Amino acid sequence: MSGVVHDVPKCVVDKKEAVDFLLDAIGVLRAEHSGVTTMLDWYHVAQSREHEDAAVAALRDAQGRSIFCLGAGWGTPDPVDAEIRRVRSDLAGDGLVTMALGLRGPVDTSMDTVARELKLAAELGLRTSLHVDAGGTQRPVADLREHGLLRDTTTFVHANGISDGELRMLADAGSSVSISPDVELKMGFGSPMTGRALAAGLRPTLSIDDVPSVGGDMFSTMRTAFAVQRGLDGGLRSRDLLEFATVYAAQSCGLDARTGSITPGKDADVILLRADDLTVFPVTDPVATIVSAGHPGLVDTVLVAGRVVKRDGMLVGVDLAALRTRLVESRNRIAAAAGIPLDGTWRPRPESE
Repeated sequence: MSGVVHDVPKCVVDKKEAVDFLLDAIGVLRAEHSGVTTMLDWYHVAQSREHEDAAVAALRDAQGRSIFCLGAGWGTPDPVDAEIRRVRSDLAGDGLVTMALGLRGPVDTSMDTVARELKLAAELGLRTSLHVDAGGTQRPVADLREHGLLRDTTTFVHANGISDGELRMLADAGSSVSISPDVELKMGFGSPMTGRALAAGLRPTLSIDDVPSVGGDMFSTMRTAFAVQRGLDGGLRSRDLLEFATVYAAQSCGLDARTGSITPGKDADVILLRADDLTVFPVTDPVATIVSAGHPGLVDTVLVAGRVVKRDGMLVGVDLAALRTRLVESRNRIAAAAGIPLDGTWRPRPESE
């Protein structure tokens, strides 16, 4: 299953490089354990080169296929050109860890900046990703088209509130759309626009987004997208959702020649699911079972590029005990420094304070 996970969270604390390394490593391992062979890491909170380098090192150290989608963040210099070029020079090959460019978009920056970053991406052979929403009189997709800045190498994340006409613009440009149904519903972005995207001629992909807020597996993501759209209009088939998470996900990442389907000549990215588990047995329709009742506990074996990274339900060659210890220590230290209790009683302060 070639799923897409973006907005993997990063922390701002002492020992920054070690924390970034740990979080990225855990993120990839969680994805692999859940049957996701490809992860797009939307990394837009870097505060230093050390942060970026530690994140890349962690992705390499894990055994999955990852796309390091580097965007402008709190500490990223503007313009970002020099830093993007630096990281790109380290990720210039076609190995398991590749690179993409995270755009800020016309809502967050000037159209001239968007144009410059798209030009840089084209020069470096990078696909781009852009978080986009709309409300009121905002028409970000129309503004991009007016300036000739829609590309078939750009994935638009969320797109809640985008008009039907703008969705058709994306389809005409060959752009892709990534829907994060769990986060969008939970955080009030609006109803996932799966059906509207299909009506506009787009074949959407699915993403998980904010892992601390929702489950980090593609099974629950497919199930939410399926249930919401079926509840709205009765549309969609189970096979549609499976294709969103595999074939079309690979296409949106520019990896469809290597993964996304079991095809001669492609890399062997394969997951084997248990059909004898009591939660799904007896399996009559495998696709419907995966979409409506699948869960990480069914993932028995995972191969990435022909290499077994999970076997008999256990990750291979990973010292999980040590990682768990480090993660708990990091969590406790961060919470203590921030004055956040770990008993579930903490609540954010009202904005009025």
